[in-house]
Amino acid sequence: MKKLFLMLFLGTVLSSVAVAQPRSIGLRLGGNQELTIQQYLNGQSQVLQIDAGMYYGTKGLQATVTYNWFSQSVNSPAFSLYGGFGVALGYSWADNEWYPRFWDTKAADYQTKYNNRIANRRYFFTGVVGQFGIEYKFEDLPISISLDYRPLIGLEIGKAFYPNGTNPDKDKTGETPYYSKKIRLNYHIPGLWAFGLSGRYFF
Repeated sequence: MKKLFLMLFLGTVLSSVAVAQPRSIGLRLGGNQELTIQQYLNGQSQVLQIDAGMYYGTKGLQATVTYNWFSQSVNSPAFSLYGGFGVALGYSWADNEWYPRFWDTKAADYQTKYNNRIANRRYFFTGVVGQFGIEYKFEDLPISISLDYRPLIGLEIGKAFYPNGTNPDKDKTGETPYYSKKIRLNYHIPGLWAFGLSGRYFF
């Protein structure tokens, strides 16, 4: 009986805490097109955020979880600055094309590197993310808009792709000039271009 009473008491307390803290749901649009859900914690100064949706248009899927801290350091109660960190996981069914580094373009063998470049196709990716943004809450409406930058620093693993048909194993069984059966690990560079504009409804 005591155990049952304790379980009911804890359930009531946890439910009360969840109800007391506002939530929001909305859309985050940018490089990704995502459904975004927030759960406010600790007197609304901290937020657990979950984003999930299409990766870079329709090239894949991505889910991201971040923990953010909010600060009303802007001279207006309607504006808040926020920042935090988290993790992301995704899958892309497109080809990860060439992203030249600025120092590569100055190299004498730049054109050779470009012609023989290797990319990934149909790859999984994961990594850590940071999030930095500014939010505006409407005074008389349960709505907010925000602009943020959420870079992902991580790795991807997928099959090798040769955009110029330079696969050295193209004559082997199962290989083509452009696509290989080999699995390769690579930096996930597209994750650095991650600006987003969000609109949310609070309830």
